[in-house]
Amino acid sequence: MPLNRTPLTGNQIVAMANVSLQRNYTMVGPGIFGDTFYIVNNEINVLGLPSLTYWVRLNSNVPNIVFTPLFAVQNTTLGGVTVPNWLPFTNGAVLVPGNVFTFIVRSAVANAAVEFGIPGSVPASTINADVVITAGG
Repeated sequence: MPLNRTPLTGNQIVAMANVSLQRNYTMVGPGIFGDTFYIVNNEINVLGLPSLTYWVRLNSNVPNIVFTPLFAVQNTTLGGVTVPNWLPFTNGAVLVPGNVFTFIVRSAVANAAVEFGIPGSVPASTINADVVITAGG
């Protein structure tokens, strides 16, 4: 009897997917009690891409700016509008002007973004930062 078989049975080809988003932000702060800037303009959909990298460089010579990587798993409703329910990956990191800060994490989340915190003790100034978020499978 001949042996019937299908070549390559059980194999599959998987292509690696990735997304990246690079932005430059200029913020003016702080207010009287300090401001926290939620940067959601760089919100990126990372569903199904669990390897996340956040890259941040503070271009301004302003001390004590805090960077926090954000993620969202589900949405919430604010003022009748559906928005991501942002949560922090960490308590944040104080950025050193001119230095690059990276945060790498493997997590199955839906969206990624960043937050900048500007404490009230910072003199009124213009703050400039570069942000890159990448995600891969």
